[in-house]
Amino acid sequence: MKSLLAALAAAFFTGGSWAGLGAAPAHWPTQAAAPRSSTLSTGSASYTVVQRQLDSGTTVQEFVDSSGTVFAVSWSGPFLPDLQELLGIHFDAMVAQGRRQGGQRSRLAVQSLEAVIVSEGHMGALAGRAWLPPRLPAGFDARAIP
Repeated sequence: MKSLLAALAAAFFTGGSWAGLGAAPAHWPTQAAAPRSSTLSTGSASYTVVQRQLDSGTTVQEFVDSSGTVFAVSWSGPFLPDLQELLGIHFDAMVAQGRRQGGQRSRLAVQSLEAVIVSEGHMGALAGRAWLPPRLPAGFDARAIP
């Protein structure tokens, strides 16, 4: 299982500086169309959702708090995005602690006090989401992450 995740990471690694979850938004210079962003509010806290469509057809959303830190991410499409770029320092936890559940749809889940990461799907239809529970804005419900 760990070797499979490492192979996936290597296949989608594009270089550059890593950011993503828990840091500034990731940079997708050669893989994405211009990002769309919208500012939303949870009552007492506002946040911005930055959405990018990668050349692969995969959509990536980064949820950014008012200080410019990504507190949640999601992806959906025919191919995985560069998860090392998207998850930042939390990628290693996914590789080390991820529990794979089989069936017709593969599912990988990591849950800790610091981060929750769920990736699932099958070839051609992959989706996932990750968030940092301590960094969620006041009133934000993690179920709002697609």
